[in-house]
Amino acid sequence: MKNKVWLSFLIVVVVSLVAVVLGYIAPPESVDHHMSHHYHEHTKYTEHEEGSDNVDITRHKSVSKVVSPIPSDTEVDKKLAKIGWLLFKDPGLSSNNQISCESCHQLSTNGAERTEISTGVGGQGTRNSLTVFNVAHNYRFFWDGRANSLADQLDGPVHNVLEMDSDWNRITDYIEGSALYQKQFSDAGLNIDEANVKKALVEFMNALTTPNSQFDQYLRGDQAALNAQQLRGWETFQKEGCITCHRGTNIGGGMMMRFGFFGEDKMGNQRSDDKGRFQFTEQAKDMYLFRVASLRNVAKTAPYFHDGKTQTLKEAIKIMGESQLGKTLDSQSIDDIHAFLTTLSGPQPAILEEFANGKE
Repeated sequence: MKNKVWLSFLIVVVVSLVAVVLGYIAPPESVDHHMSHHYHEHTKYTEHEEGSDNVDITRHKSVSKVVSPIPSDTEVDKKLAKIGWLLFKDPGLSSNNQISCESCHQLSTNGAERTEISTGVGGQGTRNSLTVFNVAHNYRFFWDGRANSLADQLDGPVHNVLEMDSDWNRITDYIEGSALYQKQFSDAGLNIDEANVKKALVEFMNALTTPNSQFDQYLRGDQAALNAQQLRGWETFQKEGCITCHRGTNIGGGMMMRFGFFGEDKMGNQRSDDKGRFQFTEQAKDMYLFRVASLRNVAKTAPYFHDGKTQTLKEAIKIMGESQLGKTLDSQSIDDIHAFLTTLSGPQPAILEEFANGKE
């Protein structure tokens, strides 16, 4: 009897594991994101690839497991975040005292930059800036996904000679020489050192969320939040397979996918010399791998993609259909998906107004 029970248990475990690999069961939230998406980095796994042109992903996963609204009750240490806000806007952190974090991630607009390529202290750059809004809900950073936390990614722009061309010793020396920062750190009960500078910046960036978009309202049960076309766009977004990669709270921001999955003639080296993650790892399997961008506020973050060469959202949708889904989307589908994507825009992060008005 005991042997039969154990055999039944093992069968259930094996079937469950197979189901996870095939994509029919969403990995539990407690599983480390890096491991749970390792398989998805180089493959695609929905029924759409297996021959079905009319996939309803909700047949196998509830929408709440695939996407979720941005929480509106994020806890923030206001004193610490206020220091991060000051640091984020301060060009004194760069080697030429002219480039701040905000230079490439503009807080007054979309958390990114409207130019194709962001440039640093030497007036040069290589990639389009990603928005800093809602980064708290990403678990990969940079277009090549080389960092897995906000704290780790801070080293990138600080040390990069094309960006801030600085170092943490120089930055802490600069901060220690400022009466303003001395008071701010003292009031927060913190020493001025690299760890606390990073801590302040991370706390501020974690607060840059844009909750309560139309789509968030819809996810919370307001069926009237989306109009008919936006609802069609949401259904098309699921049916065509966009949700395979654009999922989670940020509708993206975690997975790595090959740009030009269905052939380099759809993008590859025809767009730029940027080989994506390969430039960081130098492994052939990482050629043209890029982080799947978050679609939160995507209607406001043109130009698009790592090279910033695509100026309109509708053109970006068309390109994604061809390069990532292997199909030419008709104009109605593009219009509907576009309408849906506009519902992902939320109000500016509330903390920005608080700090600008002198509140804490």
